[in-house]
Amino acid sequence: MDDPIQNLDKIDIIGERKDGGVDLVIVVSSALTDSEYHEQLLKTKIQGYTDTIFSDEWISKYGQGTSDIYIKAQVMPGQEMINLIGAIKNHLKEFNVDLWLEVA
Repeated sequence: MDDPIQNLDKIDIIGERKDGGVDLVIVVSSALTDSEYHEQLLKTKIQGYTDTIFSDEWISKYGQGTSDIYIKAQVMPGQEMINLIGAIKNHLKEFNVDLWLEVA
């Protein structure tokens, strides 16, 4: 079975908004459980996204405080994972980055 979060060193989807902002999407292709392994996958993927958002190249192209990260999941993650996402969301707000969880 494949991991629910893949290509940890790549951005899955980037969309430029008409207002000049940028949406980055993390695709979660199967159930994201409360396991430490899945938590680490998510943390690693989000870290890669934030490293990109705060890179000189990104800032020169899009500016600062214009990027949002969306976690697109097929099924609702477990409660511990939701709590983790909430904690990361609060942390990223300090840096003007919004983190959203959307379940299809």
